[in-house]
Amino acid sequence: MSESYDKPVMSDKLVEVMVDSVFRKNGIKPEEVKNNLSEKQREMLKEMVNDLKAQVEEFQEKRNESKSE
Repeated sequence: MSESYDKPVMSDKLVEVMVDSVFRKNGIKPEEVKNNLSEKQREMLKEMVNDLKAQVEEFQEKRNESKSE
């Protein structure tokens, strides 16, 4: 099996829904955020999302390993 097959993939749509939900809960309009972010802030957010994604995948992988033992 390939490594990419073993890791669960979080769809972009799911991430979008989750972010939208957090924004609505906090009264933030996505249009305003997009217009007010600098390029550096955008890059930092992308890195943060990628880091969180990796952490979630690692957590799920460890959880699956412990279930199979």
